[in-house]
Amino acid sequence: MNGLSDFSQLPIFQAIVLAIGFPIGLLFLNEWIGFLERRSNPLAKTLRTLRNLVLPSLAILLFLTWILKLPGDSSLVRWVETAFWVALLFALLGVINDIVFGMGNRKALGERFPKLFRDLAQALLVAIGAMVIYSKVWGMEIQGALTALGLGSIVVGLALQEPLGNIVSGLMLLLERPLNVGDWVSVDGVTGKVSEINWRSVHIQTPTSEIRVVPNVSLYKGAFSNLSRPTPERTEIVDMGFSYDDPPNKVKDLLLELLRNTPGVKTNPEPLVRTFNYADFSIIYRMIFTVEAQETLGATRDRVMTRLWYLARREGLTIPFPIQMEYRPGEDPSKPQKSTTQWLNEQPRFKIALQPSDLAILDLREFTQGELLHTPNKSFQGCALILRGDIEILASTSDGQELLVANISTGECFGENLTAGSSSDAITLRARTDVTLLWLPSMEMDKLLNRSPSLSSEVGDAIELRRLAVQAVLKQHHGPTLRDTE
Repeated sequence: MNGLSDFSQLPIFQAIVLAIGFPIGLLFLNEWIGFLERRSNPLAKTLRTLRNLVLPSLAILLFLTWILKLPGDSSLVRWVETAFWVALLFALLGVINDIVFGMGNRKALGERFPKLFRDLAQALLVAIGAMVIYSKVWGMEIQGALTALGLGSIVVGLALQEPLGNIVSGLMLLLERPLNVGDWVSVDGVTGKVSEINWRSVHIQTPTSEIRVVPNVSLYKGAFSNLSRPTPERTEIVDMGFSYDDPPNKVKDLLLELLRNTPGVKTNPEPLVRTFNYADFSIIYRMIFTVEAQETLGATRDRVMTRLWYLARREGLTIPFPIQMEYRPGEDPSKPQKSTTQWLNEQPRFKIALQPSDLAILDLREFTQGELLHTPNKSFQGCALILRGDIEILASTSDGQELLVANISTGECFGENLTAGSSSDAITLRARTDVTLLWLPSMEMDKLLNRSPSLSSEVGDAIELRRLAVQAVLKQHHGPTLRDTE
């Protein structure tokens, strides 16, 4: 037993312990860090500090004292010991920071105390701890440490004026709080979401997944727009030109109806349409609408701009070209290139019932995916044959829900008394895809049905089936809401 004790005191034994223990410690920390990173645990960052600073400095300290047998008052040992205790203090403060501000329900607390503020507080505590460690390890009064720290601060301040300027600017931004992590900002022509505020800069993530790094001093001295203040709602302005031949009141009513029916556009505040300017080629109309947040602005604007084209096509509005163009006689750039006759050739059963004089009253209309063709309690204006695309028939319940009744597609018709009989006041029609319709007045549709008994019978069967389908869907939801005698 005494022989084993004597052997344990030999440097070779301590060297073996150090040679085996250090790699095992690194391996254990690596596995633990990987485990925490896979679960997005904030403690992983602190463990990396233990692995990269604390454990190596401890290993060096043990090597100097165990293997080389250097005395404790050696300058080299003191420097390494000081580094070890400072690194350990830094790591322990990091653990406290992660537990208090970064885990579970405490993340909201971390948002109220920004990262820059926490980093500065941690740096201050490390500086105070370093002075205490310096006093204990080197056996000197703390006044000496304060003197050394003061002289060092002067040297560092002169050498790092610009980085320190960013830190001070960051502190001023922190105190004023003109922006927070998660806010959308626009600075120097770049719009994005603030992802990080640190000692030197603010990181802005753009919609193209780029990170724009803006120095704190640039934000503090310059101008920027916070798109999330005072509310996250965003108001967008879109200018659009239409021909001088299009009546302004008609254009404004149609544009306002388009905005009201576009998903993503808020109804409170109400969208606005104004006659803005008389330009060289068109009358400019200004559309003003509001969305929930900056994140939804791009998609909502896209829907508005897309639906504008379909609106202009089916309502006969002209979006003038800003250049001079020549057209052959009979060509009209505002009309679909495919003629009515060509469309009807694809629907021979309707073409048989039509007479040549009927072609003049037919109208081709186009709708984009998601647009509403009919809403409840709004009478149909005419009848339509689906030449291309699919349409959803939705039944509206008393509690405001919309239930899918059926899909109608190419070759089917709808309109006044052609969707679900007299139950059409509970019906919504929505385009599932891009849709092309052949539209004609109700009286002309009646004439068409009178000329073709087979077509009339087919349409009547379709009306009855849709009426029964609407009633079945509504009854299944919460009992009968429509008169069974309809």
